[in-house]
Amino acid sequence: MLLVNLSQDKSPNYPYLSNTLLKEIENTLNKDKKVILYLNKRWEFSSLICNNCNNLYKCKNCDVSMSVHKYPAKLICHVCSDSKDIPRKCEKCAKESLQKVWIWTQQIEDYLKKEFPKYNIFRFDTDSVKNKTEKSKALENLEKANIIIWTKMITTGFDFKNIWLIWVILLEQELLIPKYNTEEKIYSNIKQLLWRWSRNWEITDIIIQTFIPENEVVKSITDSNYKDFFIKTLEERKLFNYPPYSQMLTLEYRHKNKEKAKAFMENLKNKLDLENTNKNIEIQFVPNPSKRHNQFYYKIIIKWDNLREFITVIKPEIMRNSALVVIFE
Repeated sequence: MLLVNLSQDKSPNYPYLSNTLLKEIENTLNKDKKVILYLNKRWEFSSLICNNCNNLYKCKNCDVSMSVHKYPAKLICHVCSDSKDIPRKCEKCAKESLQKVWIWTQQIEDYLKKEFPKYNIFRFDTDSVKNKTEKSKALENLEKANIIIWTKMITTGFDFKNIWLIWVILLEQELLIPKYNTEEKIYSNIKQLLWRWSRNWEITDIIIQTFIPENEVVKSITDSNYKDFFIKTLEERKLFNYPPYSQMLTLEYRHKNKEKAKAFMENLKNKLDLENTNKNIEIQFVPNPSKRHNQFYYKIIIKWDNLREFITVIKPEIMRNSALVVIFE
């Protein structure tokens, strides 16, 4: 497995494609072999990374990446809604070397079509494959494709041969997802990706491209150092009181009216607070909603030892409202 430092090896025309990648793609295509470019998501997350010291900006409360927002111009945590001004210099090394990182599959496809116009490029994500009919059609396109741009759907349900090069485009983009178990999922996804093609007994080059090669998660993956990764992950979970050191659930409520959604969840939070007489249960209302399909989603995050018993206090609300979802982590 090869690791490419994107801050030192960057194509002048395409900011997220290294010169090494473009050269390896060309070599692979000349051998009449297929190339897979793996990107964890079809859509974008954005955050700040220091190119000098590899610092990735995280929330001080949640140990997840903070996202860059234009309006307001802030770094915002999507878990607890904590925010801070976007810095000009890195808080660790004081260098003016901060870079916003964001990319998506359509962007990569556009880049590659310009660079390799004669070859068949197929983008396989939830935009291009939405149902069983399209999935069946996609299998035909995959057989014809020379270059395949794939999201994490690649790790389940598909096997085909003649793969010579697998390239992980930007590993740290997955680190930007605001979930407490993000690093675990990255490790699992990449290892599953490696295993899927090694089991076919094919000679496949696997290369990871990143701006932060010294990041602990990146190094754990490339060094196959599962033991240290496991110990570090448990220590962090204990520090922030995440599972397995507590139970954790999310209450999520959606409504097309933003104010009604907010009022419902504030009332629910007040009811939970009244039940939390000893104040030993962590109950956090997330005031900034997400919006999907023209509906506003508000969340309450709860951590404790026996949550199934605790949330019986709001059982009537759960039973009456199909828009209220209980998610156990």
